[in-house]
Amino acid sequence: MGLRRRVAGLREARVQVDGFDIPYLIGGESHAGRDVVLIHGFSDTKDSFVDVARILAKTHRVILPDLPGFSQASQPWDFHYSLPAITEIVAAALQRLGLSRAHVVGNSLGGAIAAQYAATYPMRVATLTLIGAAGLDMPVASPLQRQLDAGENPFVVDTYEAWAAFIQMALEKPPLMPGVVRRQMARVFIARAALNEKILADLLASDYKLSERLSDIRAPTLVLWGNCDRFIDLSAGRVYHAAIEGARLVILDRIGHCPQVEAPGRTARCIQTHLDTL
Repeated sequence: MGLRRRVAGLREARVQVDGFDIPYLIGGESHAGRDVVLIHGFSDTKDSFVDVARILAKTHRVILPDLPGFSQASQPWDFHYSLPAITEIVAAALQRLGLSRAHVVGNSLGGAIAAQYAATYPMRVATLTLIGAAGLDMPVASPLQRQLDAGENPFVVDTYEAWAAFIQMALEKPPLMPGVVRRQMARVFIARAALNEKILADLLASDYKLSERLSDIRAPTLVLWGNCDRFIDLSAGRVYHAAIEGARLVILDRIGHCPQVEAPGRTARCIQTHLDTL
């Protein structure tokens, strides 16, 4: 991870807001209107977007925060992890960093947070990119949704084999990783099982409807989706596309739930093209 960060020209820093310690990666040159925030998904980390950030940092300043409750960020058990509550922590962190306006990119839960942020603070978002974004009811249930409906939670695992099956479901093209790295990632994921269960329960228990806020989004929006996404079905991407005025939908062939991991070059080029439309 450290090597990948160095190659991407990223350094780690931290910001404290509302009792949360939020680590983030930052790199690239700062220019007015050229800040890009890259928000990871559920039980993921800021490093999810490192390879995309390496490309975007050639022309933009990039900021990759850890979400509250995940990775190295504060993980209080007494916090209610609803979509609006998590988004407000992220919004406060971006304000503390002086990002009064930025391009905002999010994957999975990070996509739902990016959409909520854009709907709540439209003047702070120059462009919006939603990648396999969560937050909406799926017209077609994904394999993940069917597991959840059956009372199974794939984010809660207790063996390496269960973790490997989870990764295989999440990614159509898992990147090559040394065995020692895979085992360490599995250990970290297994250790978070109880917290993953609590955060997912908080999110699912909320009656908040992000779908009712999509008409408030004013930023030019790119909806980017893998056609092999087994977590958030492409049908949800089509809902985002139809509900956000002027949105563009780009479908990536043979890509799963995390294009920034499976095809970082293609993903970065799609984002870059979207940013260059302004």
